[in-house]
Amino acid sequence: MYTCSKTYTDIPFAHRQHKHEGDCSFIHGHNWAITFTFGCKQLDDNGFVIDFGKLQFIRNWIDECLDHAFVYNADDSKTKQLLKDFPEMFKAYEVDNCSAESLAEHAFNKVTALLREHHGSRVALTAVEVREDLKNSARYCS
Repeated sequence: MYTCSKTYTDIPFAHRQHKHEGDCSFIHGHNWAITFTFGCKQLDDNGFVIDFGKLQFIRNWIDECLDHAFVYNADDSKTKQLLKDFPEMFKAYEVDNCSAESLAEHAFNKVTALLREHHGSRVALTAVEVREDLKNSARYCS
């Protein structure tokens, strides 16, 4: 299998781990990076796994959903109340869990659907790595 990766960097967004016993329970932000790894068995006519110039749909999803957003867990009742009381203060994006590990899986599922829509089945998403700043990362693989 051939693989290649595309990384999107400096994606500022905040999150909070409401069940965490330490500082992660507070709203805080990172400059995130997300790396998408693509794979295929046969290269296209240009010798590419995928043409990086034709991945604007990923950048659009990042800009629409994550850039300058507040990403929060679906079961975080305090955040839901905060968003209800102050909706104009947040670009909110709800996920099942906003840990780096779960965000990698979430991005994998979202981009897999977009990839099929835009490129069919010749190429597949094989992994997503999510980085919180430079120190921490998590990866989800198919």
